[in-house]
Amino acid sequence: MFITAARQHQITLRDSWMIGDILDDIEAGNRAGCRAILLDNGNETEWRVDSAERTPDFTVASINEACRIVVEARYAREVQ
Repeated sequence: MFITAARQHQITLRDSWMIGDILDDIEAGNRAGCRAILLDNGNETEWRVDSAERTPDFTVASINEACRIVVEARYAREVQ
């Protein structure tokens, strides 16, 4: 799904972010080559972090925190 969307919309996955509320979301984003943020809002019921693919780059408590991380990362990349 990620790869199809990236091709159709000319998206570079390594420059993209997956924000999800369960580790399956994180795994999907990591496998596609995205950076991943886990929104820890209580929806995850299976805390099985047994591989790098299921490990988020960041874990946050709110969507606002996730957005701040993405914006700051983009700004840092543009400043370089």
